[in-house]
Amino acid sequence: MADQFVSHILDLLFDLGEVESTRFFGGTAIKLGGVQFAMVMRGVLYFVVDEPLRERFLKMGSQPFSYQTKNGQKAIQRYYSVPEELLEAPQQLCAAANSAFAHALATSKRPGRRPNHH
Repeated sequence: MADQFVSHILDLLFDLGEVESTRFFGGTAIKLGGVQFAMVMRGVLYFVVDEPLRERFLKMGSQPFSYQTKNGQKAIQRYYSVPEELLEAPQQLCAAANSAFAHALATSKRPGRRPNHH
């Protein structure tokens, strides 16, 4: 079921280019050009959000990605759930994905930039 959902998302994001998915932490990372801009966790699609996209998503009922720790729920403000209505509107979804990718690209820690601590 989860893999079908991921395949569906990849189909919807086809216009963005070579979007790929990889497994990680019990979910799926969605990347473009090696930069992760989205993920699917527990059957929910999350996009990396900048301030305007976060505001828009919040108005549509979106929630930040969160997970349970021994100290309670931890919310990750970088990732917000993609509102259901965007999943029904591929052009709007792709526009939001473009924003997510641009922000992820601008703020990602690219391999090779990190100092080597061996």
